[in-house]
Amino acid sequence: MILFDTNILVYAVNINSEQHAMCRRLMDVASSKQLNGAVFPQILLEFYAVITDKRRFARPLNVETAWQQIDAYRSFLTVIDTGFKSFELLRGISANTVGPDIFDANIKAQMKYSGITVICTYNKKDFTGDGWILPQTPEELLER
Repeated sequence: MILFDTNILVYAVNINSEQHAMCRRLMDVASSKQLNGAVFPQILLEFYAVITDKRRFARPLNVETAWQQIDAYRSFLTVIDTGFKSFELLRGISANTVGPDIFDANIKAQMKYSGITVICTYNKKDFTGDGWILPQTPEELLER
């Protein structure tokens, strides 16, 4: 199972992004079940926050369209809800974490709890250095 980071979901719907075509292709592969993709509820919420915010997204989606896109992702990506169970792992993972970096630390805690070791992201630096996470771009995943 491969976790998809927020940026992958955003680029897949942002036709103005240079990463759009690759991320759209990855979504097509995942929707055809050739790749077992997953997300956490946090990632879907982060996606919603970006695509509906005019400060962060050139052409924000309206609320209804944003929820429709989330429903579309939910139709082919496994949504793993660890609830509060992974929260205990967060303290150890986030020992030196401050500010908004806590959100990536929380993703790491959820990955650890769920046994997921691969994350598809363009922010590889946010997921390196832990020794057990393999961050890969869509290009790297699709080469396999």
